[in-house]
Amino acid sequence: MIKLSKFEKPTILKEKESEWAAEYQRFINGDENVPKVAKFRYRHPDIKAALREEAFDKCIYCESKISHVFPGETDHILPISKRPDKAVEWENLAYVCTECNREKSNYYDENEPLINPYTDDPSVHLKFYGPLILQQTNDPKGYLTTKIMKLSRASLFERRKEKIEKIQLMLDHWKSLPDGQVKNILKNEILIEADKDKEYSAITSNFLKAAVRW
Repeated sequence: MIKLSKFEKPTILKEKESEWAAEYQRFINGDENVPKVAKFRYRHPDIKAALREEAFDKCIYCESKISHVFPGETDHILPISKRPDKAVEWENLAYVCTECNREKSNYYDENEPLINPYTDDPSVHLKFYGPLILQQTNDPKGYLTTKIMKLSRASLFERRKEKIEKIQLMLDHWKSLPDGQVKNILKNEILIEADKDKEYSAITSNFLKAAVRW
């Protein structure tokens, strides 16, 4: 998980957010079943495209690349089952993978929230050991997030392990090279693997810091 920044609100939301929010609230207040078209306004293609771009096409929680394997989901940081007033609020929408969305479910606690990578710096609450993500010592928000989201579940552990093994092979090759342009180019290629748009960049950047202090 890495720190993210919200992009500018998409035009469709600038034009329709108030109308859609009021529409949704009318159905909720009237104890009616919300029609599908009103319930899923937040899944508008323009909204999803903006969320996908600001998240680097990664799940905001586990950093798995999404679109090359799964369609990806537009969902709510605070669940609309608990906060229907935020059904189409731009700051409450995010691009997530199916697994993290399922694990998070409708968890909501004002006093004990999960990490929000748009408003929190995840590195303050989490620490990274190889493919593992753990909470910082005595950090309730980090603990809740790692446990509820299962950020070190088996499938994630294996994929991160493969990423680290790839980086280690590149490092071994780099170390074997004499000083010069080839070695410099390879170093840059390794560092690119820790860029924000790369899968599991938090794990990679912390691994490089520990392995070679980059």
